[in-house]
Amino acid sequence: MELGRIDSGVETPMRDGVPLRGDLWRPPAPAPAVIFRTPYGRREIGSDALHPRHCLAGGFAALAQDTRGRFDSGGEWRAVMWEQEAEDTYDTVEWAAAQPWCDGNVFLAGTSYLGIVAWLGAALRPPHLRGIAPAMTTGAAADARDTGGALRLDHLVGWLAYMAADWLGRQGPDADPALAARVAALIHDPERAMRRLPLAGMPELDLPGFPIRIGDLLAGRVRALPDWDHAAVEVPVLSVTGWYDVYASATVRGHLEMRRLRPDLRHELIVGPWAHTGALTHLQGEVNFGVAASAAAARLPERHLDFFRRCLDGPGESAPVLYFLMGADEWRTAERWPPAGTAGLALHLTGPAVAGGTPGGLAAGPDPAGPAEPDGYVHDPADPVPSRGGRVLHLGRLVPGPLDLGRIAARPDVLLYLGDVLGEDTDVIGRVRLRLSFATDAADADVMARLVDRLPDGRLLPVCEGAVRLSHRDGPGTPVPRGEVIPLEIDLGYTARRFGEGHSIGLLLSSSSFPHFDRNQGGGEPVATAGPGTPSTQSVHYGASVLLLGGEGER
Repeated sequence: MELGRIDSGVETPMRDGVPLRGDLWRPPAPAPAVIFRTPYGRREIGSDALHPRHCLAGGFAALAQDTRGRFDSGGEWRAVMWEQEAEDTYDTVEWAAAQPWCDGNVFLAGTSYLGIVAWLGAALRPPHLRGIAPAMTTGAAADARDTGGALRLDHLVGWLAYMAADWLGRQGPDADPALAARVAALIHDPERAMRRLPLAGMPELDLPGFPIRIGDLLAGRVRALPDWDHAAVEVPVLSVTGWYDVYASATVRGHLEMRRLRPDLRHELIVGPWAHTGALTHLQGEVNFGVAASAAAARLPERHLDFFRRCLDGPGESAPVLYFLMGADEWRTAERWPPAGTAGLALHLTGPAVAGGTPGGLAAGPDPAGPAEPDGYVHDPADPVPSRGGRVLHLGRLVPGPLDLGRIAARPDVLLYLGDVLGEDTDVIGRVRLRLSFATDAADADVMARLVDRLPDGRLLPVCEGAVRLSHRDGPGTPVPRGEVIPLEIDLGYTARRFGEGHSIGLLLSSSSFPHFDRNQGGGEPVATAGPGTPSTQSVHYGASVLLLGGEGER
């Protein structure tokens, strides 16, 4: 029996006449089509979430298309062209629906950039679009919420370095050797480049002819991320992410927003223990979550195709939420997120905590008075806390996932708070928040908060995390009163974690995580132009400082 065929270099004309090219995977008879639009090379799609070959094997057609100006596609490539991507996605959907190999039903799918363009295209309401499956995505407003106003420096520089290397490589023998040497130096030692101040003058990315300048991104003259109107998306959405995905919280919030706006449609959510990588395996960081945790074992590609079929044939009987409970290392289903009946837990900070030394406490029950004196530490922007594990991107030299943070906790600019050793398994499922009373003697400061699991062997594994820049706590330009106690609420996002018997729930606090985030120099200057700063003293005050863990009521 013939499974199908692959046609290479298939042209799709855009409304302005520019031809975009892709590879078409088509079964013998007309079928629903799944479209993947990528700037990274249509033959390089390597995500375990869904691949064109999975579509073909499941009876779907698939079009993997190079976006405008990339690889074989015509037109001019610009590094940031979100409005153009939206229009090109719309045109591709409608063109595919009219082809003899398509039955008139079209879906959009893909991870990260591919998922973002799926959202953008869906918001323009192509008439023949039946559903989308964006994995690991965010928008500008959602990412600003997750970063609290800090800059994902390693993420930005790593992506630009990748695109610059590709841009030079496509010039072949005509590439300027001096420019090639700059990009090679950046890829070899990205942290050295990111330590240069001011950031806007980073010479490794000052490349004549390169379509984008880092100073424009840092100053906000060019949007690194788009936004879209969720209310304009009128098709079912399958949202996929991982608990260590850099966009985990944004992806979950997008799912919740679609369920709120369009409860009449079937919106589904899948969350594994994965990071923002193509290979969604059961091995993450230094933890083996069990073979059942991988995308392959969870039948993630087949679940995508089943979702597409439900978009056409009806919702069926399956639960709309599938999530992995870390620690128990098992998959759970639910009718909504967070699951009904999920209990919350409030842990108040008690002390004293000594930076890099004796941990403070986390206590349930009535609000304790706590010590009269606050806990403190000195933040030196010249010696920032290094980023390690958790929700980071791997484009540079960082490694995401659960990695032991013991050396981080031992630094003199980090505070650790630990709850009592647990006498029974305790599940934290849902949203995690930290209400914190905080003060600084600088013109600006950051607070980085991490929920951690202290294992019986002493390891501290990250669970979820959040950040806030004091000058952005109520929007950019919020005044920072030096020396005064400021009430903060830090969103650490969503998780599903079993803290086992013999473990302890922990909280790590610092004022830097470099190079994942830029270093707050403390002077209040713009990120692009800030020069070297000076050390500042930070303090954590008791009474209103409380860690809020999970709970059904927190959406």
